[in-house]
Amino acid sequence: MSAALNRRGKEGAAAGLLAGVLFVIAEVALAAASGRAPTFVFRMIASVLLGRAAFDTTTLSGAITVGIVVHLTLSAFYGFLYGTLSSGLTPASQVSLSRQTALGLGFGALVWLMNFQGIARLFYPWFLSPWQMLQVGVHALFFGLPLALLYASAERRIPAALRL
Repeated sequence: MSAALNRRGKEGAAAGLLAGVLFVIAEVALAAASGRAPTFVFRMIASVLLGRAAFDTTTLSGAITVGIVVHLTLSAFYGFLYGTLSSGLTPASQVSLSRQTALGLGFGALVWLMNFQGIARLFYPWFLSPWQMLQVGVHALFFGLPLALLYASAERRIPAALRL
C-alpha cells in the first residue's frame, strides 16, 4: 500500500470515528423522540453480534458495551473505506467541500443501503422496523456528510505537493 493511500485510509478511519459519534448521538436523539429508551440504539447495534439476546433486559450493560465497540469498529472501517476510495479522486476533489459534501451524502446513503437493505434483510430483520426513509437521511446527514467534511479538512492540512 502506498504511503499516500495508507495516510488517506488512516484519515478516513479517524474521520469515521468522529462521524460515528455524531451519528450515534443523532440516533439516540431519534430514539428518544420516538419514545424509545436511548439504550435502544446500542442494543440494536449489539444485536449484530448478540442476536436477539441484546434486547433482554438482563444484558443492558453488556449490550451497551458491545454496541459501542461494534459501532466504533464499523465507523472506523467505513471511514477507512471512504478514505481509501477517495484516494482515487483528483487532489482538487479530495479537498473540495462541495464535492466532498455530495460524495459524503451518497456514501452515507450507500452505507444504509448495504447495511439495511442488504445485510439486515438477510440476517437481522429487526433492523427493518425503524422507518427506513428516515434512516437513510440520518445515515447521509449524520454519518456520510461529517465523514466527508472531516476527511476533506484533514486533506487540506496536507501540503499540496504531498497530496498526489
